[in-house]
Amino acid sequence: MTMTLEKAMTLAMRLLLAGLLLALAATAGATAQVPDRIFIDGREYALNTNPLESRLRGRRDFLPEDVSRSTANWRGYVAHWAIDGDRLLLRRVEVRLYDRESRQSSSVDLLTRLFPEGAPVVATWYSGALIIPDGRLVDYVHMGYGSTYAHYRVYRIAQGRVVEALSMDAEQFRAYRERKFQAFRETAQYREAVADMRKEDSGMSAEDIDGFVRGFHAEQYMGQ
Repeated sequence: MTMTLEKAMTLAMRLLLAGLLLALAATAGATAQVPDRIFIDGREYALNTNPLESRLRGRRDFLPEDVSRSTANWRGYVAHWAIDGDRLLLRRVEVRLYDRESRQSSSVDLLTRLFPEGAPVVATWYSGALIIPDGRLVDYVHMGYGSTYAHYRVYRIAQGRVVEALSMDAEQFRAYRERKFQAFRETAQYREAVADMRKEDSGMSAEDIDGFVRGFHAEQYMGQ
């Protein structure tokens, strides 16, 4: 059975999103992504997860037609966050707008389009893992957030509240992620994710599907 165009586009987007945390060797053509930013204890860091995405399901219309997009930012925005005590706060949602007449671009904050009450917004919709590389770059991967760093911070978030803050080197991070994935493999969520991929008629092998689920759902299972 041949995939429809809609299914093909859905699968392509899923494969690109999978690069957010893990570089999948079988996936080609994706580009390293501009990360969100997060402010913690007086310093700003890159954030290798995107907590706003789950809130934006069905709300892509919040982006203006003249938003400037690139392969390095499939989201179309850069969200700015902060950890304040035990709260995850959204402070800005920046987009670049391009004026065709002047050929000039400008930065605009669209947070109030999503949250009319204004900033800061407690991210009560979000439960998952915040992955924050805070060490030197060890291995650059030109896809998603697949590069490896010497050190990481991991914040487990439940409904916008920090439930655990971890600090680990690259090997500890790899081992932590692997333990979490092995536990996830035993859950109904894993079985459902595998079944969904098989329904896509993607032609992927069982090993490829397992690798895809490892990457695509990492934010979920690492936050548990």
